[in-house]
Order: sequence, then C-alpha cells, then structure tokens
Amino acid sequence: MKHNYIFKAVVCILIAALPLTSAFAQCDKFIKKKCMPKVSPFTHNGQTNTAVVPAGKNSEYNMTFYAGQAYRILVCSEPILGEVTFRVLDESRMIIFDSKQNDYPDFWDFKVKNTQKLIVQVEVPKSDSPSSVPPSGCLAVMVGFKKD
Repeated sequence: MKHNYIFKAVVCILIAALPLTSAFAQCDKFIKKKCMPKVSPFTHNGQTNTAVVPAGKNSEYNMTFYAGQAYRILVCSEPILGEVTFRVLDESRMIIFDSKQNDYPDFWDFKVKNTQKLIVQVEVPKSDSPSSVPPSGCLAVMVGFKKD
C-alpha cells in the first residue's frame, strides 16, 4: 500500500516537471542559436543566467568582473517578452549603464580597471495581452570577456 502511494507521488511529480523541462530545453536551443553568436567577438565566460520568465518580471544578477579585461554583458530574450531593458549598477547601486538611455541595445561593452562586483537589473515589460496569464519566454544574461 505504501509503495503504491510513493509510486503515484513520483509519477505526479514527473508529470508536473515535464512542461518545465520542455521549456528549458527550448531555452537551450534559443540561447545556442540566437544569443551565443551575439557574444562574439568576446569569449563566453561559460556562465549563462537563464530563466523562463513571465511578462512584467524584473530580475537582478550579481556578477564579478576582473581588472584588466574588456567585457560584454548581453541580455537576450525571446520576442514574445517585448522590449527587455537592462541597467548595470555598481555596489552602491549607482547606475553606470542604462539601455533605455542608449537606444535600447541588447549588450554593453566596457573595460574594467579594478576588480569589482556589478549588479545587472533586467526589466521585462508588462504584457498588453487581455489574458489573465501573462505570456512567458526565455531570458538569458550572458557575459563575454577578452584580455587587453
């Protein structure tokens, strides 16, 4: 009897996880095809902050950047999410780059003189859809680097 209950619980968990697994698999394809090429001519640092996010969701990512290197921060998203914007802040939360103030690029290139931690804030616009469930799509924040 107890084994039957455990089996049913495991099956329910696996069924519930299937859409999530499928969404992340679709995100992997999207990232490899649409986002990775945009990191070039920088070398991808191997880390990708990826999520399936609903319209209207904002996120923050804390990242460390090392002295003597040039970097590209790339914010890549599926078109269903609309005009995703991002800001880069220093540790005291002073804005050092805002994509809204720079004609909405999806990346920012910069050089680091001193090792520092930066905060990348990503803003996904709210949906105009009349549906009660906002659309969702893949969002990736990637970092590329090159030594000077």
